[in-house]
Amino acid sequence: MKSQIAKPLIPLCGKPMILHVLENLEDVGAERVIVVVGSRREQVIAALAQRREEFAVQDPPLGTGHAVQCAEHLLDRFDGDVLVTCADIPLVRAETLRRLLDEHWARGAAATLLTALYENPTGYGRIVRDASGAVTSIVEEKEADDAIRAVREINTGVYVFRAPLLLEALRYIEPSNVKGELYLTDVIAVLRSHGQSIAAVAADNAAEVIGVNDRVQLADAERTCRDRIRERLMRDGVTMIDPPSTFIDGTVVIGPDTVLMAGVHLLGHCSVGARCTIGPNCFLENSSLGDGCTLSVGAVMRDSKAASACSLGPYCHVRDHSTLADRVRVGSYTEIVRTAIGAGSKALHFSYLGDATLGEDVNIGAGTVTCNYDGRRKSPTVIESHSFVGSDAILVAPVRVGEGAYVAAGSVITQDVPPGSLAIARERQTVIPDWARRRSGGSDLESEA
Repeated sequence: MKSQIAKPLIPLCGKPMILHVLENLEDVGAERVIVVVGSRREQVIAALAQRREEFAVQDPPLGTGHAVQCAEHLLDRFDGDVLVTCADIPLVRAETLRRLLDEHWARGAAATLLTALYENPTGYGRIVRDASGAVTSIVEEKEADDAIRAVREINTGVYVFRAPLLLEALRYIEPSNVKGELYLTDVIAVLRSHGQSIAAVAADNAAEVIGVNDRVQLADAERTCRDRIRERLMRDGVTMIDPPSTFIDGTVVIGPDTVLMAGVHLLGHCSVGARCTIGPNCFLENSSLGDGCTLSVGAVMRDSKAASACSLGPYCHVRDHSTLADRVRVGSYTEIVRTAIGAGSKALHFSYLGDATLGEDVNIGAGTVTCNYDGRRKSPTVIESHSFVGSDAILVAPVRVGEGAYVAAGSVITQDVPPGSLAIARERQTVIPDWARRRSGGSDLESEA
């Protein structure tokens, strides 16, 4: 992957690849989950610190069979079934794992494999069957002859074993002649030679078992994963005007009857209520919208919350843990930063509200700015309910505008405004007649123009 990030932690649709795998294992009822870690294991262990997984260390890495051997001490006296899978095949669905388990139990098999048919199986181990169709072995490509390389049925790296038989068979496998590694795939031939039955289940879709070993394969996996997310949401009642241009992470929740226009991005832990309309090219990250919100073109929200029936945009920016109560309106080119706005308030044009607290039904005129930073520290502005701030007002924090107060357009407010009062802080207008003609030396400006 050519990355400083441990491969299992590289994001896929908003969460690390390994979390896709672990969540599916939870869905199928795994009682315990053991993660075998090797390179950059400190990153993986730290990322999963709040979860319930156990860890086994493989150092140095000597193959997939050796990886399972490294977990053997955690399986001592365990008499159940062990499902073995890989952190870099994140698209295998829980339904597929259930089907694999059901076949394993129904057949009473010692081992059951998940396979797939690939048009171009290059790079994968091949499934070898006898004349009756029974699985006899798995041969890695580097160990295969031309006849075996022509086989299109591949090993996906997902298996179910009866634990005692697996641990016993691991004692019989030997390092490969080519790489000197212990292959877990060799366990299949060992079990077969001891008279044990081997079953196999084919994945419904070959794309489901794609391995992610470089950025090209990561992009392929992203496309498949996002297609699944979009299909699930649309079947749950969400309308997407142009699904391929709509990017939604797997951690996003959206209510029914919400409409997403082209180019919408919903990333991270977003929650969108019912009956919302999110316009073209809107961007939400780790944010939430209540029911009935409307976002016009280009609205951006990061790490913030809006309650019900809010209206945002076009081209506004709400960020850094701001909160908007019901029916708040934030208009074109307005930026809201670390600010709480009360119900029914509005800032519709070209304003900046930083480190502010607004009450209910406050009107913020076009071009209003809260000057929250003096070069050393951020200071708060409080604008109480039912206040009216005129256009191009500058509120130099820390400052408070009392309930029901008015601030005249063009004012620079440096002191608190008492409730119910009018604050005017601007120089009286002076008009000098005939100034333009005299400045130009008496020439006729209009004729020259």
